[in-house]
Amino acid sequence: MSCMFRVGGSDFDVDVFLEGGGLEPDSVWRKGAQRFEHSVTNTDLNQSSGMRFVASDADMSDLASQIEETGDFIREYQGELLGLTSMPGVEFAVFDFGCAIRPPGWSSFTFPPALLTLAGAVGASLCVSVYPTSDDEDEDGDEDENGDKDKDDNG
Repeated sequence: MSCMFRVGGSDFDVDVFLEGGGLEPDSVWRKGAQRFEHSVTNTDLNQSSGMRFVASDADMSDLASQIEETGDFIREYQGELLGLTSMPGVEFAVFDFGCAIRPPGWSSFTFPPALLTLAGAVGASLCVSVYPTSDDEDEDGDEDENGDKDKDDNG
């Protein structure tokens, strides 16, 4: 998955949102729960509660499609997203674009004003997470339950 919408906070009650129905998260995490649920060696605990949603499932090598699909996602769920980001305890809301880069490793990412406006209208920021890859590697990797690769859980 390429663009994930993550929202959460240290005092965010995810169950209040889930009880309301509507927009269905891809995953949920709760403060105090083990971050990597099935890990025996990594027993770190989540420092916040939150959810993630798939905003785009375009390839990590196709930023243009991620941008288009994320814009469609925001337009379709604008009311729900604004309600979610306005909930008590929400400290972060971010659209995280996963992008693969190949050697030599430099990249430039540009977001159109329309997407910036849409994201801002629902109280969310934009982020690019870069995953170095080579031509003989696939773009999939191990992720934690929040869809993050070696990131903290605070957005």
